[in-house]
Amino acid sequence: MNFWKRLFGSEKKLSQLKSTGQINATRLARNNDTPVLVAPVTGDLQKITDSRDEPFKTKNGVMLVPHGGNLMAPVSGIVTESTNDYLTLTDISEQTVTVTVTVVGTSNVVRLAQYGVGQQLHAGDVIGTTNQKVLSADHEALRIYVVWANQDLPNIRYGSVYAGQNVWQVGELQNDKESDS
Repeated sequence: MNFWKRLFGSEKKLSQLKSTGQINATRLARNNDTPVLVAPVTGDLQKITDSRDEPFKTKNGVMLVPHGGNLMAPVSGIVTESTNDYLTLTDISEQTVTVTVTVVGTSNVVRLAQYGVGQQLHAGDVIGTTNQKVLSADHEALRIYVVWANQDLPNIRYGSVYAGQNVWQVGELQNDKESDS
């Protein structure tokens, strides 16, 4: 009996664990009319203006400092471009969302899956993996950027997130608490 079967007792529980991000995103989308934007990886969600990568500082998006694990599609949409370094999706509202990974110094930290143009992905679908061993040795080696080309940045909860967590803030809640000032 393999380790995962012993740990979770059955293949059913293991398959449920693998798809938790997609289940959370799908459940949120069905239960209310708010948009779903899931954290692509477990880690620290930060403002893109805090980026060390100059080309991204002026873009409209967010940055993640991952702690490892699988990378997930942040939104549901149709693939318009896919490479080893980035994945571009067009969501239902015709917005272009690009997930880009940047690696400093160390290779083989992350591997993005290759998708065909026109392929449909759902928020929470696994789109890549990180090398836990390399990432734990060099926590600063990888940054993940989620950038919107055609829209203003939605209200987002910054801070620690887990892969598959909906980070889109709805209503009056805001991170900077501008209304208190």
